Amino acid sequence: MKVKRPNCVLYFIVYILLYPLLKLLFRLEVDRRNYDPPKGPFLVVSNHSSFMDFLLVMLALYPRRLNAVAAQKFYLYRPLNRLLPIMGCIPKNLFDPDIRSIIRIKTVLKQGGRVLLFPEGRCSTDGAYAGMHKSTGKLVKNLGVPVISCHIGGGYICMPFWRKGIRLGRVRVTLTGILSQEDAKTLSVDEINSAIDAGLSGAGASPPRKPFRTFGARRLIEGLQNIIYRCPNCGSEFTLETKGNAIRCTVCGNAVQIGRDAKLTPSPGSAVPEDVHSWFREQVRYEMRKFTADMEPIIERVSVRMPDPKEGAGMAHCGSGILRLDATGWHFDGELSEKQVNLFFPIDTVPAIPFDPIDNFQIYAHGNFYMFTPEDAQKCVKYAILGECAYRRFASRVMMTPGCDDGFTT
Repeated sequence: MKVKRPNCVLYFIVYILLYPLLKLLFRLEVDRRNYDPPKGPFLVVSNHSSFMDFLLVMLALYPRRLNAVAAQKFYLYRPLNRLLPIMGCIPKNLFDPDIRSIIRIKTVLKQGGRVLLFPEGRCSTDGAYAGMHKSTGKLVKNLGVPVISCHIGGGYICMPFWRKGIRLGRVRVTLTGILSQEDAKTLSVDEINSAIDAGLSGAGASPPRKPFRTFGARRLIEGLQNIIYRCPNCGSEFTLETKGNAIRCTVCGNAVQIGRDAKLTPSPGSAVPEDVHSWFREQVRYEMRKFTADMEPIIERVSVRMPDPKEGAGMAHCGSGILRLDATGWHFDGELSEKQVNLFFPIDTVPAIPFDPIDNFQIYAHGNFYMFTPEDAQKCVKYAILGECAYRRFASRVMMTPGCDDGFTT
């Protein structure tokens, strides 16, 4: 697949139509005080807090056109399989060595283009920067071009991972030159990774002029039970229900309200963390304590989807079986495409588990892409957490940076 420069006419049309709209809906603010666009090729790295991040980065850097690195799975669906190549996007298998994507990135830069990369590899579950694969620093050093960081604040409040649709609110994009061409060539891989982590976590971003918050105050919390499943009071799981701006445990009655700034306020007599990030990380720490050398395998019956052979048809159901997670990795025994198979994904090759709430969790390996759906689809978030806990505990060498208080240390 040849990568083209983004279509300039389409880019202009998108900018003219969407920039005023996002300015109106989200009071979009772009902070360029620490951004001096380099001449020639450069790499843009951005945190990934919502599904509108590509548009926000594109608009913030206009008129410079960006070839964005996008997940291979998006190319499986119409009309994205037609639109993404026109926009100059570069397909990549998530968390799987993909030499083809690296070649395409280098080709774009050699031709004087600019490349957009979301190093986290998936949208943040809880709104905080989730860290990245340490090979990112190695890639940057190999490319040897300046690096611009793009930190998006407020995007998660307006379009949280766990909720469909958008909520009107404030969004700010902060552009910062974090690495010069000389830095990219001379700094160590660890130093490069540290600079990127700092930029994407928002450590250098100045406070917003007005707090990030939604403009409306209706139904702000509905859907949160798709990523928050453990009651912090009684410890029961998958017993949380949401309505309007409140989430409540049906077992012990522990309840909390969410405000327009996404802060959590417990009801009288209840106890909860102060925000979604803290609550989610408490879940991670709880699950992490289960992973010991003598742990019992975690077993789940799942259905499986793989890319449909028909172009643009998305993912197709192809079988079912038993998925087992232990200290060595993920094991699948079952039927795929009417054949009995035994698949093994070594723990070192699965550093993170992207997932879609109440639908699937995903494993990428050796150029293949598998979507697993447990019998209780609400458990997708739990298996995503368990997979990352197993990797952090048992991998021979952990290749993920910690992000913002990731919870994987106990």
